[in-house]
Amino acid sequence: MTNEQMIEAILDKMNIINRGAIKAEEYNAADPSAVKEIYEYVMTRSSLSLSEVDGIVEELGQLT
Repeated sequence: MTNEQMIEAILDKMNIINRGAIKAEEYNAADPSAVKEIYEYVMTRSSLSLSEVDGIVEELGQLT
């Protein structure tokens, strides 16, 4: 799975409506292990709290 695919899956799972803020294609050069770590965390959760979503968005922002 590519970084872009993992980011898209993360955004889907978090129900991010405004995708303009996080563009999956901008993560192609990001560290794949960091993206995968976030992806695996998000995918193992049945639901995410607002504070978790905020933290994940912040972490994603640091990867670009």
